[in-house]
Amino acid sequence: MRKVNLAVLAVCGMVALGTGTASAAEASADTCMSMAQQVKAALATGQQSANYALAVKEQGFGRDFCYHGIYKTGMDHYTHALSLLGATPS
Repeated sequence: MRKVNLAVLAVCGMVALGTGTASAAEASADTCMSMAQQVKAALATGQQSANYALAVKEQGFGRDFCYHGIYKTGMDHYTHALSLLGATPS
């Protein structure tokens, strides 16, 4: 009985890990690089924005998270930087 419980627990854990990996696959190093370029362009044209300094800070957070492989969080920060500048991700 104990071996069955351990096997069921192991299968549930693998399924949970597989699901988390699939949703994180949407954000990757390539998508982070693309978003970084969009934010850079938006910052270049939005220097008069009231939220410019905050957007620069979000850009830095996005860069740092993407650099460390935490792509989803990095993309979230890049998206926030764009929204602060009134731009939308493409």
